[in-house]
Amino acid sequence: MTDNIQGASAETEATAIKTTPESPIYSAHAVHMARTAQVNTLTLSQMADQKASILMGATFLVFSLSISRSLGGEVPYSMMVLAVFSFLSSLCAVMAVLPSVRKPKDTGPIPNKLFFGHFAELDEEEWVASILEEMRSDERIFRTMMHDIYQNGQVLARRKYHFLGLAYRIFIGGLFVTLIVFLSESLAR
Repeated sequence: MTDNIQGASAETEATAIKTTPESPIYSAHAVHMARTAQVNTLTLSQMADQKASILMGATFLVFSLSISRSLGGEVPYSMMVLAVFSFLSSLCAVMAVLPSVRKPKDTGPIPNKLFFGHFAELDEEEWVASILEEMRSDERIFRTMMHDIYQNGQVLARRKYHFLGLAYRIFIGGLFVTLIVFLSESLAR
């Protein structure tokens, strides 16, 4: 199948991964590039989840304080505005971290064989046979890895970072609107 790639010595750099006749030859750096892309994608996903969690905590706190204040009597408009924007922001933050798992038939023309949502629905032997088939050539291995990295990037761009950015914009916009309403309430007194 493939040569074991160990370290970044000069000998290793010169060693090519064995391929089938129809496959191009990949350098030892190809594995490093694929791993780096996978780690970077995973790191960005974890960062998005952490940012969403921080924002959820902050917005839930502000929303809870607003609700508890409203139970005590008359609520200023600025407090209601802050509560509404905090609630909307927290909904977007939750959407950023909410998992979306589809059954294999819904994953499109090429299923991501490395995604648990795909293989969890398959029989173990069927999945193992499918993965072993992908491992028959280095090009197929790299294509499978790149497909996984690409789909993870799509989730990051189209879902996580989209909703996370929206959540932060709503929260910041809500702070400005709250400030304007608060100042107008203060001047009206």
